[in-house]
Amino acid sequence: QADNVPLLNNPTELSAGYDFTCAIDDSGLVCWTVGGVVTRYPSLNNPTKVSVGGEMCTIDSVGIHCLSGGVLQQVSTPSLINPTQVSVGFDHRCALDDSGVVCWGSNGYGQATVPFLADPHDVSEVSAGGLVTCVIEGSSVICWGSNNDGQTDIPSLSNPKHVSVGGAHVCALDDIGVVCWGGNGAAQTDVPSLSNPVWVSAGNDHTCALDDTGVVCWGQNHSGKAQ
Repeated sequence: QADNVPLLNNPTELSAGYDFTCAIDDSGLVCWTVGGVVTRYPSLNNPTKVSVGGEMCTIDSVGIHCLSGGVLQQVSTPSLINPTQVSVGFDHRCALDDSGVVCWGSNGYGQATVPFLADPHDVSEVSAGGLVTCVIEGSSVICWGSNNDGQTDIPSLSNPKHVSVGGAHVCALDDIGVVCWGGNGAAQTDVPSLSNPVWVSAGNDHTCALDDTGVVCWGQNHSGKAQ
């Protein structure tokens, strides 16, 4: 909720998860809950990326740290070489490093088993969400994991630039605009008219995009999250 957001100084990263939100600003990493509990992590060394799902992971100059039992640590994080991206799903995590895509955590639907990729070094983005993982490899989106709601049935896309996995749906931004597919119980894949969208983010059961008019959201609106 907006009135629970702490004072931030030049924030550069923002990620919202199931029950808390994190940002990176000039002071480092800061997270807060709906109840207004704010936690800062001064032990990090120049954090640059943060991703929140069922838990939180962040990248600093040392590597990837994940929140486990209320403690930010490198426990259960695989060996990674110069990680540049991290993405957290409900109970699995993925990263992009010099070797390509690395995933770990819950794997009941194969969401943490990276399939064969023609050129792992040509992956520009990874997104973990729900029980699915998606990447952009070259000019294609590739998804794996649960297909209970058609999340891995990728529609035709034209030069995708961004992909985001939600609870049971996936959205991508390509040359034409925003395209969403998968679970649609709250109309979260019914993309409204957008004016030159430049970013899209899929939540648990809602979706938001950034276009010329500002932030546009649609889907489930409990607690005003799609307003």
